[in-house]
Amino acid sequence: MFKFSTVLIGIVCALAMVAIAVPASADNAEITAIGDATTPGILPDSGFYFMNSWGRNLQLMFAGSDTAKAKLMLKYTNEDALALKEMYAAGKYDVGAKQADQYALQLQSTIQAVEQVQASQGEQASAELIAKLEQNYLRQQEVLLSVLERAPEAAQTGILNAIENSDKHVATVILAHEGQAGLQQYQSQVNQQTNNVGEETKIRVQQRLQVTHGQSGQSSGNSGGQGVMTQTQVQTQTQTQSQAQAQAQAQAQAQDQAQTQTQILTPVLSPIQVQAQTSVQTLLQTEEQGDKQNVQNQGNGQSNNNANAGGQGGGNQE
Repeated sequence: MFKFSTVLIGIVCALAMVAIAVPASADNAEITAIGDATTPGILPDSGFYFMNSWGRNLQLMFAGSDTAKAKLMLKYTNEDALALKEMYAAGKYDVGAKQADQYALQLQSTIQAVEQVQASQGEQASAELIAKLEQNYLRQQEVLLSVLERAPEAAQTGILNAIENSDKHVATVILAHEGQAGLQQYQSQVNQQTNNVGEETKIRVQQRLQVTHGQSGQSSGNSGGQGVMTQTQVQTQTQTQSQAQAQAQAQAQAQDQAQTQTQILTPVLSPIQVQAQTSVQTLLQTEEQGDKQNVQNQGNGQSNNNANAGGQGGGNQE
């Protein structure tokens, strides 16, 4: 009984906080609706923001089926995208960057909930949810692109990361359930949205999404999207050719330097070699003359010995 009362009080408090947050949001500029979400609920900069997760957990606890939970998760994702818009519109970029991460995580959790429906109830039950996920995400991205275009460059990284990560997860789900044709149609719609923003914003987004979309994204986009992708490819190819030319020039310079050093060393080494050869020849000649002198000395010594021997013999005979 006590536990039930605690849960009931928590529900009442959560609903009260949401009711308080709605008028506060209505004072701001136009609020864009995404799917079933018409307001962002309690904003991240509110002191009661912790009640937001409490209320969501209680709603998920009392959801009757996996399908109902997946629909609630999708609604929470829409609310997080609207809350992100509110934070950037108010110039609270630090809070907005954290909210961008929260949005991306919430989207991943929503996709997991949709996959849980497929695992428990089959492909037919999840087909409607996947179509709703795709429609809602395209609307979410439209909101994120509008925020990105108005945000200062230093505050755009968080939104770009959210767009890149969320697009990757949604594209994976669509490819798994609808095949390549469904993925190309989805990517064509994404490229159409990016063409509706400014040129600089479009280039930044396309550079992030080209890794996910690959060649299919280029072929499915209209001429504007193709122009951006082709320009990126041309820049990459030009950089590659410049690097190759620089390497070739460096190799040619290295060869010229080596040849120059060889030409410089050649006249220096030649006299050294000649002097070495002359020294060797002189040494050989000296050794040869010494050998001849030794032989001659030995011959003279032998002659003197013979003469002495002959003189001694003559004296003995006398």
